[in-house]
Amino acid sequence: PGVWRHVTYQKMDKWGMVPANGLIVVENGHAALVDTPWTTEQTAVLLDWAEKELKARVEIAVVGHSHVDCLGGLSEVHKRGIRSIGLDRTRDLALKGGVEAPKETFAGSTRFAVGGLELELFHPGAGHTADNIVTWIPAKQVLFGGCFVKSADARSLGNTDESDLAAWPASLARLRDRFPGAQKIVPGHGDPGGWELVENTLRLLAASAE
Repeated sequence: PGVWRHVTYQKMDKWGMVPANGLIVVENGHAALVDTPWTTEQTAVLLDWAEKELKARVEIAVVGHSHVDCLGGLSEVHKRGIRSIGLDRTRDLALKGGVEAPKETFAGSTRFAVGGLELELFHPGAGHTADNIVTWIPAKQVLFGGCFVKSADARSLGNTDESDLAAWPASLARLRDRFPGAQKIVPGHGDPGGWELVENTLRLLAASAE
């Protein structure tokens, strides 16, 4: 309750139509957006929907890493005066890439509250990208792994152009050590589940190293 998954689609030359996940976390009429949709247009629809249907205004947007499926709608977020936050490395990479960047940054981990509900942002180490972070909602036992965690039925690691395949397993171990109480894990693409998502990610990494 109070945690919504949003799914938006974008056509990618290599992959076809690709769905991407994010969250809207609502508490006492206040909301946080975890990863924007792919585009400003999709983000505008989503923010309007949250205000109308959830009776909650998004106050802060979390950027999971510097790819378009996490920050493609940031200009719409900023146009509406909504705060944005991401890892310091994410801001650097976004600016270097010439795209809209999160305005607030942190290094390692940070916490903030929305409507009295605490969220924790954590950088477990390199994996899908050097800057991938996860979002933990302790009161809900929900962990948003983003593209750092593959779905349980994923058959490939997806886009690995900026991945650190050697570091990824140790980064997943740090994730497990920090959030052992996670009951629901949401990947960047595909269906939510439990720790079987992490196990599948490790299997895919092992296969890629053979």
